[in-house]
Amino acid sequence: MLQKIIQTKYDLDVIGLIQISPRVYKVKTANHFYCVKIVDEKKLEVAYQHLNTLHLHHFIHLILNNEQHYFTPFQDQYIYLMPYLQEDNHIKKEMKIKTYYQILAYLHNHSFFMQHEEDAFFKKQYDDLFSLIQQRKNDYEELMREFEFRKFKSPAGWMLVLNYYRIVHYLNQAYYYLSQYQEIMKGKNEIRLSLTYNHFNKEHIFVSDETLISIDQMKINYCIYDLIDIFQNHDELYESLPLLEYYLKEVKLLKEEKILIQCILSIVPQVQLNLQEEVNIYQMSKLICYLDGLQEIFKKLMIDEK
Repeated sequence: MLQKIIQTKYDLDVIGLIQISPRVYKVKTANHFYCVKIVDEKKLEVAYQHLNTLHLHHFIHLILNNEQHYFTPFQDQYIYLMPYLQEDNHIKKEMKIKTYYQILAYLHNHSFFMQHEEDAFFKKQYDDLFSLIQQRKNDYEELMREFEFRKFKSPAGWMLVLNYYRIVHYLNQAYYYLSQYQEIMKGKNEIRLSLTYNHFNKEHIFVSDETLISIDQMKINYCIYDLIDIFQNHDELYESLPLLEYYLKEVKLLKEEKILIQCILSIVPQVQLNLQEEVNIYQMSKLICYLDGLQEIFKKLMIDEK
C-alpha cells in the first residue's frame, strides 16, 4: 500500500522499502535512495513554509509530490518524502553537538521577530511557572516522606536524601528568577520569538552535510527552549555544556531571556522512583548530573553577558 502510493504520487519506480523505525522507511529505487516518514497531521507544513520563505539552509529538503504538495494522504495519516542521507557513524558525539549548536544559532538568528503580547499573556506565563515550581516542590517532599517510612532504605533513596537540599535550593532559586523576570517585563509588551527545532537527537545531526533531518517538532517559540530541551531531556549534559559557547558567541540572548532560562532550568526535572532499583539509580544519577551542571550553565550565561 505505502509503496504503491509513493510510486503513484511521486512518479518513482520503487524497488522496495526497508523499515528503519515504526514510522520511517528507506525507499530504494533504481537510481537513488529516499526516506519516507509517516506523520499524524500536517502541522509541520507551516514550519516548513517558514523555512522556505526565509530561505534557511541546514534542514532536510522535502520533495513535492506530483500535485505540488509536500504532504500526501496515507490512510488516516500523511507521508512526506525526502532524500536519504548516509549516517555519520564515524563522527564523534562532540562534533555532532557542536554542529547542532551552530545550526540552532543560524536558525534562531535568521528567524527572530518581535511579537506584541497583552498583560494577560504575561500573567498566565507567571502563574503557570509558579504553579509548576510549587508542584515540583510538592512532588519531592512526597518522595522524601515515602523514603522516611520505608523499612528498606534503597541506594537510590539515599541518593535523593543526600541531594535533597540542592533540589530545594534550585526550586527556591526558580521562584527568585521568576520574580526577577516579572519585574523586568513590567511595562514591556513584546517578546522575541523564532523558529525552534525542539527535537535534539544525535541521530538527526548529519555533520558532513551540515543538516538536521527530522523537522517534525519545529515550532515558533522563545529561542531558549531549544537549549532547555538539550539540558533537561537528554543524557549528553556533560558533553553539551563545554560546547554551549558555539551557540552563545553567535546569539546575543536578551536579559529577560537569560533570566527566564535560569528560572526554567532551576525547576529541577521530576524523577519517578519505583521497584526497579537499577532504573532508580540511573534516574538519580542523571538528576545529580543535572544539578552539577546547572551552575556551569548559569556561569556561561553570565560570561556571555560581559
